Amino acid sequence: MTQVTPAEIGRIALFAGLPEPDLRAVAQVARRRHLDDSEVLFEQGQPARTLHSVVGGGLVLRADVDGRSVIVDSVGPGDIIGWSSIRDGAVSLATARATGATEVIDIPVDVIVDLAAGRSTESAMLVRRIVGLAAGHLEASWNQLLRAGSEGVITGG
Repeated sequence: MTQVTPAEIGRIALFAGLPEPDLRAVAQVARRRHLDDSEVLFEQGQPARTLHSVVGGGLVLRADVDGRSVIVDSVGPGDIIGWSSIRDGAVSLATARATGATEVIDIPVDVIVDLAAGRSTESAMLVRRIVGLAAGHLEASWNQLLRAGSEGVITGG
């Protein structure tokens, strides 16, 4: 894993527009990770305390349900996964596996929570983006459930 610059953090949609000191704080704890094809980023049921921004390549997320492995999402550059790790006692809801050579930026959720708790305009913006990300996943799940005749695969994270 290698260091990440504040400029790279600023290119992640969640952090775009935050002031330089906040970007530096995130960059100090963020790490770049390179995954080979089929390498696991995280496993279902394991403790989750990290947000992952996909920089290159892709990941497929699979959940084990009643002994069956079900694809629940596929993500690529610009996507952020692991948003549910922000809650207390979080565990990974799926296993994320690289589909080809993949690069991600791992960001511990504690720094995000600290920034969001700052009571500034930027903090409020970050909270709105986090809630928007969660709401987007919920909306995608809702739309999938409404599609009659689907195979029962929920694609909304």
